[in-house]
Amino acid sequence: MLATVFAAMHAREAAGADSTGARTTVHADAAARVGPSGVMLFTGVSRRWGLDDGDGTILRGRYLQVGAVVGVNPAYTQGGAHVEWVPIAPLQLRLQYDLYGFFGANGALLRFPSASSRFGDDEIEAADGSERSGLGQRLLFSPVLRVRAGPVLLRSQTDVAFFALSSTAGWFHEWEYDTLIARRDLLVSNRTALLLELWRGAGEATLLAGPAYEVTHAAEADITRHRAEGVLFWSPVDRLGSFARPRLFAVAGVNLVDRNRRHDPFAVFGLGADLDL
Repeated sequence: MLATVFAAMHAREAAGADSTGARTTVHADAAARVGPSGVMLFTGVSRRWGLDDGDGTILRGRYLQVGAVVGVNPAYTQGGAHVEWVPIAPLQLRLQYDLYGFFGANGALLRFPSASSRFGDDEIEAADGSERSGLGQRLLFSPVLRVRAGPVLLRSQTDVAFFALSSTAGWFHEWEYDTLIARRDLLVSNRTALLLELWRGAGEATLLAGPAYEVTHAAEADITRHRAEGVLFWSPVDRLGSFARPRLFAVAGVNLVDRNRRHDPFAVFGLGADLDL
């Protein structure tokens, strides 16, 4: 799961933004990562309708949101649409469809001979020039459990993703989750984070930090990876000129169980901002 989405959600949850009324937001995020290396740019728009608060904390902060996003990196472009619903405060539900267009370069749609193939940095570099162009689809269901007690936030996000690729049968490197998937495949990933709000400013300005644990499983290849990581999210001001919720974020840690990168470090760094229309 990409840290851009992960961190942007943290900001709104931790700052306790008012969810009543309707709001249209344009957002942009850029992220760079190592282990594996890459960059990604995202921009999108969403429309959120806040639901009236009910009696009790559990019925506060509810909303319904629809949106679309476009992302690009050197290997592929991605366009998606989503519906997101918070029926009760601790539960966020998201259904998303993504269409991928692979450029046939820079690691796009790399095919490996078997589910047991290694796909670390050396193997990916050795396969340079064998990339394929094509299309891919993903249907993603992402429930999120969110619990807050004072300055402490527990957040557990699960991605249940079904992939369909236009290529012939085989095993392909999936860049976002860094694993091998079949032409038709199911992938499940969970990241659970325990964050402490170290500082809170005006509006949605906040500083969050804490540990997280991530488990990802690709069904057809039967590949499971475990990661221990630290998360940092900082929105220094509520507004910066015309922009809302400017943010910096980082996720860094070590691969504990991984046949390609065991004990290797990894990191994602990024920045972003919103524009409320």
